[in-house]
Amino acid sequence: MKKILILLLVLGAGFYALKKWSPGTLQKITQMLPRSTKGHTTPASQPSLPPAEPAPTSKPADSGTIPTPPAAPVQKAVAVDKAAQVVVLCYHRVEGKEGGTLSIAPELFEQHLQRLKDRGIAVISMQDFLAWRKNEKTIPPKCALITLDDGYVSAFENARPILKKFGYPWTYFIYTKFIASGGKSITWEQLATLRDEGVEIGAHTATHQSLRETRGKSPESYDAWLKEEIIGSKQLIEKKLGVRCAVFAYPEGRYNAKVLDMVKSAGFDASFTVYGQRVTHSANAEKIGRYAWYSRRPQDMELALNFSGPLSPSESEPPAAGELAAAMLLTQPANGDTISDSAPVLKANLGTLGEFDENTLTLRLSGVGPIPAKFDHENKIIEAKPPQPLKPGEYTVVVTAKAGGKKVETQWSFKVVPATGLNATLNR
Repeated sequence: MKKILILLLVLGAGFYALKKWSPGTLQKITQMLPRSTKGHTTPASQPSLPPAEPAPTSKPADSGTIPTPPAAPVQKAVAVDKAAQVVVLCYHRVEGKEGGTLSIAPELFEQHLQRLKDRGIAVISMQDFLAWRKNEKTIPPKCALITLDDGYVSAFENARPILKKFGYPWTYFIYTKFIASGGKSITWEQLATLRDEGVEIGAHTATHQSLRETRGKSPESYDAWLKEEIIGSKQLIEKKLGVRCAVFAYPEGRYNAKVLDMVKSAGFDASFTVYGQRVTHSANAEKIGRYAWYSRRPQDMELALNFSGPLSPSESEPPAAGELAAAMLLTQPANGDTISDSAPVLKANLGTLGEFDENTLTLRLSGVGPIPAKFDHENKIIEAKPPQPLKPGEYTVVVTAKAGGKKVETQWSFKVVPATGLNATLNR
């Protein structure tokens, strides 16, 4: 009996101890007991867990080791076709004969664009042209740039719908003093619309005078004037439209060493003349040639449309330079205008005519005769007013002077229609 009590006490103590021991302790005790394999299956041993990886430790700041940044993705070089060629077309007014010798009829303008399409000449944007020149983008083998000059509203009203029809990009070179000046000038609001449609807006000086004209200017005043004409016009376009003005066009395509220096300091990416040529990849960025439409020399534009003009720029004056300068005369009223004012102020910017003897300058009005005129030497503006109100009808203004001992002459025409008749005409 005594042995049974002792056995029960030992068993109770053992049971109590088993409840207190951890599973790990029991596992160790079990492994220490002798086992018989007879009639029993050895349990499969559990796979041991891999040792924990040591926590990363930061290197001391003074270890001298600089972590290597990941390598930047390698950009593939652009395969630029440096053998490609570009013709640059230049138009002024898209109004037909009433716009003068620099004007082209909308129907003929559309035919020019159709010929480019039919001949497989791709029309590219100015930005694509500049990117090609910088080896950032390639272009098709034969391309064209389309540019319009000055700031006539016909670019907005007549050229724009035709260009949209073809989906062709274009560039508009404006001279800032002409903008929003009334008559047939475009407004800043219309220019903003063109900007929003992707049209490139370039500078064409402030007053559209010949930049080579130094007469009456000291070296200092000439430099200041050039700065206002070139840099000032660029800055005004950028301020008014909130864009970068990247390109420039010389009035009449003329320049000199001073002009080239000022254009370079202004930071333009390219500057354009009116000396037609096929532009190559290596052409001088400050003298990019253009083919200008001039109704008396349609053969010039034919060279561009046929892609058959010269490759090298010419430093000499083109044969039609004098005629072209006279055709680019800017007037008030504009050539071909119909006005209701019977006592209009007659104005013309003679800066495009180059140097002439101011003492020989005369202004005549058809049906009236010579009219006393004032001439603003600094701005090259001639101004006169008829001595009496004009009757309804068509009038021609003739301005003559002498240059180098030879007579030079230019003229423009306008119509006077009473206000009631003018309204009836406009509402047709």
